[in-house]
Amino acid sequence: MFTILTMLTLFISIMFVVSVASTISALHRESEESKRLHKRHKTL
Repeated sequence: MFTILTMLTLFISIMFVVSVASTISALHRESEESKRLHKRHKTL
């Protein structure tokens, strides 16, 4: 019983870390795209 609970908490924590990492990478991508758009507007 205890091992099952431990595995569940481990799985949940891993999923949480993965979701946070994907959110951070998506935010980085969005900021890079906005920088590119700003550069294009400056050239226009």
